Amino acid sequence: MWISVVFILIVATSLVAMLMQRRGRRMFGGGVDAASGYVEGTLTVTGLGRQNEPDKNGSRYCTISGTIIGPQIAPTEVYGTQVLGADDVAPTVGASMPVVYRPGKVDSTWRFGVLGD
Repeated sequence: MWISVVFILIVATSLVAMLMQRRGRRMFGGGVDAASGYVEGTLTVTGLGRQNEPDKNGSRYCTISGTIIGPQIAPTEVYGTQVLGADDVAPTVGASMPVVYRPGKVDSTWRFGVLGD
């Protein structure tokens, strides 16, 4: 009996890890690291789309526009759709959000987050 429970827990943990990896998140916080060419910046939110209802997994899509300020770039206007997890706080107009991006490709590589250690 206990072997079945342990097996089910291992399978469930593996599935969660695979889903999180597929969505671009790391299992225990973090995100990307500096070695991958990303740097940290700040997004000042200037516009938001309407609030969407969470999907069956609790994820919400957020259409957002704003200005990213950070090292190695001039202030850059960006627009895009980001996925917010069930526990992520929805941004508001005027909020400053931490983001990561690749210098030179800010408008196509930015996403919410901070660099991992």
